Amino acid sequence: SCTEVVALLNKHGCNDVTDSLDLSACSQHPFASGGFGDVFFGRLWDKTAVAIKTIRTYYKPGEEALVYNKQAAKEIYTWSKCKHPNVVQLTGLAVFRDCVAMVSRWEENGNLLSYLSSHPSTDRCDLSVAICDGLAYLHEINIVHGDLKGANVLIARDGTPMLADFGNATLDISNPTLGFTQNDTKPGISVRWAAPEMFDEGTSLPTMAGDIYSLGMTILETFTSEIPFPDKTDRSILVHVLLQKKIPSRPEQIIPTKSIDGNKLWAILTQCWSYDPKIRPSARAVWDE
Repeated sequence: SCTEVVALLNKHGCNDVTDSLDLSACSQHPFASGGFGDVFFGRLWDKTAVAIKTIRTYYKPGEEALVYNKQAAKEIYTWSKCKHPNVVQLTGLAVFRDCVAMVSRWEENGNLLSYLSSHPSTDRCDLSVAICDGLAYLHEINIVHGDLKGANVLIARDGTPMLADFGNATLDISNPTLGFTQNDTKPGISVRWAAPEMFDEGTSLPTMAGDIYSLGMTILETFTSEIPFPDKTDRSILVHVLLQKKIPSRPEQIIPTKSIDGNKLWAILTQCWSYDPKIRPSARAVWDE
C-alpha cells in the first residue's frame, strides 16, 4: 500500500512530509500531467509553496497497485539520492489523495520554454552549461534521466535551471536493499527528444547515450526557444530520424555559419545527435566544451 511504500522509503532516509502538508491549501485539480502522474500545487503548514507529484496507477489486472508502487518507490528513491544545484531537490514524500507523492519546492518561473518566453534576453550559453552540469552529475552517480527535454527543466527563482521529472529515470546499479524490482513497463517516449535507438523493439530502458541525444535537443531548444523539429508532426519525425537518419536543420539566424562560436556549438550538437550511440560524447565532455 501507499503507506507501506512511504514507511519503507522513510526508513531509507527519505523525508515523510505527509503531516506537513496543509491540505486546505492544495489545489483540487492537477495543473499538469506527466508520463506517470499528476502534479498539484500545494503548501506546507509553514506556507512554503510546493509541487506535489502523484504517481498514477495503470492497469495490469490483479497487480496495478503493486506495479505502480514499485514505480513510485523507484522514482522517489532515485530522486532522493540527488544533491546538485542543477537538479531539483526533493523536499520529501507524502501520501496525498491515496497516492504516493513526491514533494518539491514550487518554482514560479515554470519550465525552460515558459521562462524563455518571459525572459528572452537570458544568456542561453549559461543555461545550456548548467543543464549539461546537471546531467553530468546524474551520470556520475549512475542515474540515467530518461526523458530530458525543456519541459522537464525547471527554472529556480534566481534563473538557475534544474533537471526535474524522474519518471523514466533508472539507477544503473539497482539497490537490492529496497526490495523493489524494475518493472517492465516501457516508459513514455518524447518523440522529438528521443534517440533513434529508443524506438527499437529490443531497447526498453533509457541509456546515458540516449540522454546525450536528448541533451543536444534540449540545448537546441534553449537557443531557439522552440521544440525540436517545430514544423514536423510526431509521425513525420519518426520517418525523418529513423529512416532518413536526419538531424534538425541548423537555425542560421541563431547559430550562424559565419561565427566561430556558432560552428563550435553546432559541432557539439551534431556529435550529440550521432546515429551511433557509441560515438556520442559524455555529458561531462559536452560541459567541458
